[in-house]
Amino acid sequence: MQDNFNDFEMKNLLYLLPLFFTTLSFGQQNCNCETALTNLVSKIENEYPGFAEKTKDSLLYNNLKKELAVKSKKTNGEQCLDVLQQYTNFFKDRHIWILPNEQDKSLVAGKIEAPKQLDINISEFTKRIKKSKDKLEGIWKDENYTVGISKTGENQYTGFIIETKNQNWKPKEIKFQLNGKEDVTYYLSDHSMFKDTFKVYEDYLLYINNLKSTFIKQDPNRKLDLVEVTKRINELDGFYFEKLTEKSSLIRISSFNYPYVERIEKLIKDNRTAIENSENLIIDIRNNGGGTDGAYTELLPFIATNPIKNVGIELLSTQGLIDGITTYKNGLVAKDPEKNRDEIIEMERRLTIYKNNLGKFVNLENKNVSIDTVQIAYKSPKQIIVLANDKVASAGENFLLKAKQSKKVKLMGIPTSGVLDYANSYFFKFGCDNYRLLLPTYRSLRLPNYPIDNIGIQPDIYLDKTVTDWVKYAVEYLEN
Repeated sequence: MQDNFNDFEMKNLLYLLPLFFTTLSFGQQNCNCETALTNLVSKIENEYPGFAEKTKDSLLYNNLKKELAVKSKKTNGEQCLDVLQQYTNFFKDRHIWILPNEQDKSLVAGKIEAPKQLDINISEFTKRIKKSKDKLEGIWKDENYTVGISKTGENQYTGFIIETKNQNWKPKEIKFQLNGKEDVTYYLSDHSMFKDTFKVYEDYLLYINNLKSTFIKQDPNRKLDLVEVTKRINELDGFYFEKLTEKSSLIRISSFNYPYVERIEKLIKDNRTAIENSENLIIDIRNNGGGTDGAYTELLPFIATNPIKNVGIELLSTQGLIDGITTYKNGLVAKDPEKNRDEIIEMERRLTIYKNNLGKFVNLENKNVSIDTVQIAYKSPKQIIVLANDKVASAGENFLLKAKQSKKVKLMGIPTSGVLDYANSYFFKFGCDNYRLLLPTYRSLRLPNYPIDNIGIQPDIYLDKTVTDWVKYAVEYLEN
């Protein structure tokens, strides 16, 4: 993951977090760069659980602080973000993010632009495309937007809003531009610009690759099979099951993000019989950046051969964490105190512990290890390969730690990303409301003996660069 973060990476990061809320309120106090850096340093030094471990080389750390302090006095506006990110990047923890407040457009000049409108008459466009033989021109829909795509250059097509429930957008505003055969400039919900690639499948599916966004062409002369369309979209998004040979099957899960939990559960349910009767199962989680541990719960009965041991965590009790939990609890009370009664009681228990241990690490469960007794499936594959690469992170890595405990599982691929030692991130105030700070709140009790950050989880079987087809290699390994 690169150092200069964009809105898309931010969106995906939020899905990596096992617990998330914001303690930020907008429009209170904007800071100049010197103040922002001072406040940021103070916040991280006092509230980041990995601070002591990551600053053992105090000379290097203090020299960086001095260098950035000088820079901050000469810097303001959008350049200040680079100074602040130079500081957070020192910790090499991709659960720490410093971002501009989305409402302060001046801080992200060049990234967030005023909405541009296409000079077009929608009614005339609708009539014209009925006669157009161009495969791209037409009306396309995804779950949030109805867009028109009009040819606006020799190798350029422009997608503009026709209809949407998103109040940030109005008709005729440009949603994306397709340039050449594969490049797309896409504008996110807040109008920030995102560069991506696209592909058109079977003349009716426009797929934006990294965003996993699919637009379906609306053609009254073509009746689409919704089941087939859904299947195709799942394949493009990386959620599918495939029978590879008589003995071996593949299940592909590209993300454990919260929005995909139901899709993953349905995928497993719909293919339960096929999974049970597969002698070998390949679970492909390459590029799975994480999400929630609950996303893979339904897989564990087919994987486990014994109870699964989980190493615990400890949280750093800080005033920021206390304020955040208090805000969250008050929200539960205001929404439905009876329905949320159990969770409110749990939040009150935690608050008592945090307040009594301010500035200390606390173990809420009072144990270093927990045991999950998984109800093992009556029938399941005899051998399992999990494919993982260097884009697998966070909850994806947690899945691997559980899977590796099974006697019938082997991890195949290359070392993972290494983003798991410090997590459970919240947005915190740090006195500068023109920026947002995402900060972890716990450290794993694996530390210091078994660090994973920036190291990754190592495969049982390493695949070097001469192996171009990982799935084929896994099948041959399992069957020969």
